[in-house]
Amino acid sequence: MTFETKNIYISYNHTDQYFKDRLNKIIGEKYNITSSPQEYSIKNNVNKYFEQLENNNEDIVIVLIGTDTYKSKNVDWELEYGLSHDSCIIGLCLPTNDDYRKKTVNPSNLPIKLVNNLYSGYASYFDWTENIEDLEEYIDITYNQKMNKEAIMF
Repeated sequence: MTFETKNIYISYNHTDQYFKDRLNKIIGEKYNITSSPQEYSIKNNVNKYFEQLENNNEDIVIVLIGTDTYKSKNVDWELEYGLSHDSCIIGLCLPTNDDYRKKTVNPSNLPIKLVNNLYSGYASYFDWTENIEDLEEYIDITYNQKMNKEAIMF
């Protein structure tokens, strides 16, 4: 898989801006990165939000899983958009999340669309890393595992 040509969308809750910025620095030179629109009028209107997302062409959606990510309607919309456009979906558990570096994950702390696609094998879930080689491996694993899977939209 050629990583340099991949478009990545970073989905995150606003409280995890630090990790979004860190991830952008780590992978931003090798990938085309976009992330959540910040305009208030867009963030609260699903139709305008989807119009904004239509300007993007993501191969991969990385969802930063912090403490409150599962509560975010915008993350839910971004997952829905990514799933409907056959994007790879990767959940990255942040160090701020209680499940970070644990062998088992509490599904009630994850966005439901991510949980459903983890169970189906369409999406992947990993712990946060700042190692570019690990991140590239996560992308490769997720890309290969979704090849014969169907996204679950609900």
